[in-house]
Amino acid sequence: MTDDQIVSAMLAAAGLSPSAEETAALINSYPMVKGMVDTLYAVDAARYENMCLTFQAEAVFADWA
Repeated sequence: MTDDQIVSAMLAAAGLSPSAEETAALINSYPMVKGMVDTLYAVDAARYENMCLTFQAEAVFADWA
C-alpha cells in the first residue's frame, strides 16, 4: 500500500473527513510519524512497556460532613 492509501484508510476507519489540504499534510508527514513509531519499538526492553502516562478514573466517595 502507498502512504496515500494507508492514510486514507486510517482516516476512513476513524470516521474523519479532513480537507484536501489537511489530508495532503497528513500524507506528507506519515513517513516521519511511522519512523518515530518504529523507533519506539526498536528498543527490545521497551516493547512491552506502557509508552505513555495513563489516567484511570475511579469513583471515590469523599465524606465532606
